[in-house]
Amino acid sequence: MNNIVRIGQSLKEKRLSLNLTMDAIAKEANITRATLWAIENGKGNYSINSLLSVMNVLSLDMVVNNQIKSKPLRERASRINSLLDKKINRFIIMCVEQYCLEHNQESSKIYDQMKKMNVLDELKNDYEDLHGMSTTYLNSYIHSLLGEQ
Repeated sequence: MNNIVRIGQSLKEKRLSLNLTMDAIAKEANITRATLWAIENGKGNYSINSLLSVMNVLSLDMVVNNQIKSKPLRERASRINSLLDKKINRFIIMCVEQYCLEHNQESSKIYDQMKKMNVLDELKNDYEDLHGMSTTYLNSYIHSLLGEQ
């Protein structure tokens, strides 16, 4: 059920609870009975002024929730997380490549070994601390995680 229908139902319930007719509300709100019917049933094309006028007659206030604001924030957070994931992935690829160069080994073999021993997860989890470290330090760190002497 969409918000327009919910609003209309709420207005109708309030009108009925006050034992008021559609004609009485429409007259007081200075709108037609047909417009009030459209508002209460979530149909038609009516102005926001007509809706507000009915709400005023029924002594109802409008509360705007923050769903409108939260969607862009969620989207922005997703974009930020996506960018961070890309940086972390590039960092991990760089670590694998540098380690392979230093040890003269094939990258797919080292990658599989790092994955099997959860070294890739460690690099991802420690990204904030590691991404500024030197290649020499990173190679030494990876070497220790792989348990090699």
